[in-house]
Amino acid sequence: MNDACQRYLQDPEGNAAHVRECAACRAVFETLGLEVDAKPLDVGDMPLAPWEGARHRPWALVAASAIAVLTLSILFFIYAGVSPLSVLSSEMSRLEMMREVFRLTSTAVRNAPLTWQVTIGVLFVVVNTVLVLLLRRAPRGIDA
Repeated sequence: MNDACQRYLQDPEGNAAHVRECAACRAVFETLGLEVDAKPLDVGDMPLAPWEGARHRPWALVAASAIAVLTLSILFFIYAGVSPLSVLSSEMSRLEMMREVFRLTSTAVRNAPLTWQVTIGVLFVVVNTVLVLLLRRAPRGIDA
């Protein structure tokens, strides 16, 4: 094999003329039962596989489900005798309380002893390192 044969094996589509010129490469491909003058396959002409999004999308079912959920929520509000705005205002006071808890927690962490802060930082790095290592690991298939 010479340099041109190596280039052809690395990039058959880019060096397609080589097979017509080199008898040794043509003989190898003919013994393997492959067509030498085969036209490269245009991937754009191929149909999509089901996992590539070629399936039917049930948008009508999604829209009908959303309308059904909206209708049920309106019916529940009417049955309960409350308005959605009163529910939102009561939830806002609860959210304010949760915001205050988060503010107090952050203040407590800032005022914690230095050893606790360092421990939290080290644990943060360790946990994230473990997660990155788990994500980089090769996934096992169903048959593994």
